[in-house]
Amino acid sequence: MNLAMLRQVWRESRLLMLGVAVVLFIFCWIRVWIVGRVDMSRFQGILEILRPEFENFSAVSFEQALTYPGRVAFTFTEPMVILMVVVWGIARGSDAVSGPLGRGTMEMMLSQPVSRFQYLLSKNLITVIGSVVIAMSAYAGLVCGIEFTTVKRESPPVKMQIPLVKIEVEIPFIQNPNAPKRMPLSDFVDKEDFFPSALNMVGLGLFFGGFTTLMSAWDQYRWRTIAIAAGFLIMQLLLRVMSLSVEELHWLKYATIFTLYEPEVLVSYAVHTPGGAWSFWFPKSQEEWKLGGMAYLTFLSGGGLAGFASATWIFCRRDLPAPV
Repeated sequence: MNLAMLRQVWRESRLLMLGVAVVLFIFCWIRVWIVGRVDMSRFQGILEILRPEFENFSAVSFEQALTYPGRVAFTFTEPMVILMVVVWGIARGSDAVSGPLGRGTMEMMLSQPVSRFQYLLSKNLITVIGSVVIAMSAYAGLVCGIEFTTVKRESPPVKMQIPLVKIEVEIPFIQNPNAPKRMPLSDFVDKEDFFPSALNMVGLGLFFGGFTTLMSAWDQYRWRTIAIAAGFLIMQLLLRVMSLSVEELHWLKYATIFTLYEPEVLVSYAVHTPGGAWSFWFPKSQEEWKLGGMAYLTFLSGGGLAGFASATWIFCRRDLPAPV
């Protein structure tokens, strides 16, 4: 690999990579802090009314969503998090081939002692490294939030039994002095349970990076590459929503890659079925088998790497248009 080429690509992409990583680190920390500030027990009765609608749009059970691990896990599904990961993949993938072609700098770049394969390999390697750095930054923010956040635990009410009728009633003006007021969130959440979800995020970034690079490899204009990738993203999100909301369209989940991005499910596996988060395929019950965390990572990352390989094959064989 041409190290000078690699340094050049790094200089082009480092600000975007570090900016996205910092934003996700701060956002995930704040999101976990908010989880510690909101007492869900007060809203559980209200949420019970919306339980059917919630279960239609959620990949985890209602009970899991009310636990601390379940609520923290939804950080990875926040639109802000998904958007940042996808923005990195689309931005770097669209600048692989169609970006320099549109700017008229590709011919000058390839006139240097660097092959087409080395050029695109440098671009793809930085995209892969950036996806890992961004996901690990989000995970680091999550870990910091868990370690430095406290949660309020309601004191159990003091009750008094009425003689003869044997009925207990709460005494509203007296609280149990021995009950803790605030406790560390780390007492209720294990930060290692979220690492498979961070790897799931890596897979998402690799997939969109590989797909966009593939679109860029045969195109000439960066704006068109970005439009294709953005349209693909919107279509995939719509298919995911339709597969969850309409029972008759449940089969659409096999047509969207977001079926393979379920970090909240991986956290549920880590909590209730520890082997599921690190296995490829495991029996959830005697009648049902489920994809494990390694299957999520393998399929998403494999799709992204296939996109990078296909883009390299196309780019090394196509005729490049003259700069305009």
